[in-house]
Amino acid sequence: MFDRLVNSSATILAAGGDDAVATERGSSLGAYTLIAIVIVLLGWMAYLYLNSRRSRAAAHEASPSNLSPPISDIELENKKLTRVLRAALFGSILMAVIMPWYAFNEPGRQIAFAESTVELDTEEGAHWFSVDGFQCVNCHGPGAVGGSNEFTEPRSGITSAWAVPSLNDIFFRYEADEVRHWVVYGRDGTPMPANGLEGGGAMTVQEVDQVIEYLKSIQISQQDAFEKSNSIVSLALTQISGGEKTTQKLINKYTIDIEAVEASPGVLDAVGGLPDDLRDLLQAPGTCTPASAALVNTTCDQPGSDSDRDGLTDEAERGLTEIAAISYAELVVVTGVTGTVTYEFTSQDAYDISFDPQNGFTDGETADLKSAEDLMDHLDSDVLLLNVTVERQDAFFDDLFSGLLFLQNSFAQQLWDFDFDAVAAEMGVPFEDAQLAVGLFNGYCARCHTAGYSAGSPFVQSSGSGAWGPSLIGGKAVLQFPDIADHTAFVVKGSEAASKYGINGLGTGRMPAFGKILSDSQIELIIKYERTL
Repeated sequence: MFDRLVNSSATILAAGGDDAVATERGSSLGAYTLIAIVIVLLGWMAYLYLNSRRSRAAAHEASPSNLSPPISDIELENKKLTRVLRAALFGSILMAVIMPWYAFNEPGRQIAFAESTVELDTEEGAHWFSVDGFQCVNCHGPGAVGGSNEFTEPRSGITSAWAVPSLNDIFFRYEADEVRHWVVYGRDGTPMPANGLEGGGAMTVQEVDQVIEYLKSIQISQQDAFEKSNSIVSLALTQISGGEKTTQKLINKYTIDIEAVEASPGVLDAVGGLPDDLRDLLQAPGTCTPASAALVNTTCDQPGSDSDRDGLTDEAERGLTEIAAISYAELVVVTGVTGTVTYEFTSQDAYDISFDPQNGFTDGETADLKSAEDLMDHLDSDVLLLNVTVERQDAFFDDLFSGLLFLQNSFAQQLWDFDFDAVAAEMGVPFEDAQLAVGLFNGYCARCHTAGYSAGSPFVQSSGSGAWGPSLIGGKAVLQFPDIADHTAFVVKGSEAASKYGINGLGTGRMPAFGKILSDSQIELIIKYERTL
């Protein structure tokens, strides 16, 4: 009942300016009602007090009941009955005044309560959405405008930048209950985790509802949602045209990674002893200072010369410069088949440094003592990674070679690409309309109906091959919707849970509605394209 009350109040809120007046009026009447209730309570308390005193006085003065004369009919039917009727009349008058007053004030109170509840839920939802909450913003972006997240594509084992959808227009596509399903249960095989307790996550029912209220508060206008279609189509077509370059870039990366793993034993031989050499410089007699020795948790018995008084001896600074140069040459710069590249697991800035014994701030900002500490930390970390790489070289090779083979096959097949002339001929439309149709399908439908699309061009399978949504290949759209009008209505309205669609289709509520964010002509192009697959 409370949910219906809040929902009805929220509906009243949506009506416009009259609601603000009702809210203000409700607030004022609420104060008057409270005063009236207090007055009534005080009156009843006074009445009870006086009545009790009268009863005690009468009991003290009166004789025992069995020795007292009975009350006459005249007294019973006049004085006592009159008092009772007078009290009843007074109470009826009060109720007659208070109840209409309360009823008149109640809608305003409900509106104010619903408004404050939504406002509180929105604030809490913004917190849960943020990095301090459940970190939804890390994937969906500030303001839920969409973004990306690193995710291992299941078939290839390759980590890619997975495209994450916007949520600031989601209620044009889904109902609140459908959005709640995705939040609670997530989407297996994607970066979207199950967040609700029912799905195995950490969010309570209230926290999920509050996130939904926050998303409602940041929804863009329908006009803005419609105008987004141009940029979405443009991005989809750019992904098609850039597919070859994207795939080649990943091939180059995997090739270099393989060469890096192959070279790791030699690199480890070259730099494996540098962490110990660095510590010796910081703590050995003649090359240490009390400050440098403290970095390695020891003391300095024979400090050396420190010209710039930066906590590093002149001899240590020369030795650190040499260690940084060797580290840079071995760990940062690698010459492979694609030229000079940078290892991903190292910090170039940490090794691209030389220490000047006459300057305590060699890089202009960081004190040399701090730079020496950073150099030590990065070198320790990278040597540890090299040790792991050498020990698990075969396992790394298995993953890298299988990933490289997948990418090479992808590059050869180029399943992300389209022959727009052929598409135009099959659809019976001009070339530009064929491009637009493919851009619309990829931008709005391929996430669910084309395997691998969200992972990026190298992972795309045949258009309409099916993912979380059914495959459309082989004329399945025509088989499901012999009547094109039914097909169009399904795309416009989406599916409803447990409701029939097409031929033998049973909805789950997971098919979004596109009628509010795409024009009739855009939907018509999508339908025509889907019926050619």
